Amino acid sequence: MIDIIALASLCKLAIDGGNKVLEEYKKRKFSCEEKKLLVAAPPKGEIQLITLNEGNFIRVGNKNFPDDKSKDPVYDFERYFEAFESLCKRGYIRPVENYLFTLTREGFEKARQLARETDKKKTDKH
Repeated sequence: MIDIIALASLCKLAIDGGNKVLEEYKKRKFSCEEKKLLVAAPPKGEIQLITLNEGNFIRVGNKNFPDDKSKDPVYDFERYFEAFESLCKRGYIRPVENYLFTLTREGFEKARQLARETDKKKTDKH
């Protein structure tokens, strides 16, 4: 079960917390899962944690992580959930209410930057 109160506290702590710790954490390289979550979030920046009897997933925009094609949804959810927690620690996500979160200003900026880099890589391949 997801402890939503603890998760919201983690996001808030990262945003309100010490700048040195936050800046050091932001220097870490992004995981593939972190990038996917960020790039999928705009234009609204909404992120929902969904818990169902059938399983858990993270809805970002109109995409689900993991998607319904996952061969190991429990494991894949944990990968994306860890990425979500990491984005909270970086100060890129803040709680709104219950299971709803949103990108911070810095989160939107990083999402747009990653989207441009992804688009550039696709263009360079052609």
